[in-house]
Amino acid sequence: MKRLLTALLALTVLSTLCAAAAAETEPAAEPAFIRVWGTVSPWDGEGIYLKNGNAEDSLSEVVIHTGEALAVDAATGLPMDLKEVKEGSTLYAWVKPYMTMSLPPQTSAEVVVGNLPAGAAAPEYCEIAGPAVPGEGVTKFALTGGETLTVNGKTAYTPWLTRQIVRMEDLVPGSRVLVWKDKAGTAEKVLLFPYGYQGYVSLGEDGTIHFNGEALAAKARQDGLVPIRAVAEAAGYEVRWADGVVITRDGEAVFTAQPGSDVLQMPDGEMGLSAPCLKEGGATYLAARDLCRNLNLFLI
Repeated sequence: MKRLLTALLALTVLSTLCAAAAAETEPAAEPAFIRVWGTVSPWDGEGIYLKNGNAEDSLSEVVIHTGEALAVDAATGLPMDLKEVKEGSTLYAWVKPYMTMSLPPQTSAEVVVGNLPAGAAAPEYCEIAGPAVPGEGVTKFALTGGETLTVNGKTAYTPWLTRQIVRMEDLVPGSRVLVWKDKAGTAEKVLLFPYGYQGYVSLGEDGTIHFNGEALAAKARQDGLVPIRAVAEAAGYEVRWADGVVITRDGEAVFTAQPGSDVLQMPDGEMGLSAPCLKEGGATYLAARDLCRNLNLFLI
């Protein structure tokens, strides 16, 4: 009995350690953006220097470059002229999760928000990562980075710089939105920006490929490789064979994929692949993430 109890105890400890190790090694979802904020401070160089005075914030000082950033007035949801922002103003910016190693670090902003009313929480910029999931009185959307967006019947939807009517159904995978939330964390207002992808793709467990929610006739392989032609043509690209699969759009070269090669030939050089290009049964395949990245498709 003692030997049995000792063995069971050892097995329990081993199982716990293995589970902990698996949890530690499992990669966390990468956020689509990182939020930085601070007051506009004196700066001799290009860009806007933000300082927030929080010693525990690793990005308490950062320079943002706003050349192509969308600037939003938090009070109205309308465009804001960053040239009129004065020193001492507070800005919130969402940037890609990489930046220069300089001090202070510098990066390019995707969205900048200012003119936040006193006592109000800043809106949140996020990217929809999956389809709508209906619930009791609410609908939820997974977000890139692992968080969740919750909307209900009172949520207001507005478009960016158009008079087009938008609804909850317009929130599709890959949509980028600015969200104002109530105290319970439910969206009160959702500002929908223009869609930045050529569409979205998902793979079913049986290999079914869905483009913008519609199933394609072609199937994915069990190893996650997908047929280039089927996906590219569904997204509006032209496909032809010339010593490899050549992808163009409106007459402009996008890339060439050669069977057996682990790189794509791009207009400005080569790009590495996570898995070699494969030709099988008359079709040419690439890993789904490689193909979607280079066709500007959002992969669920």
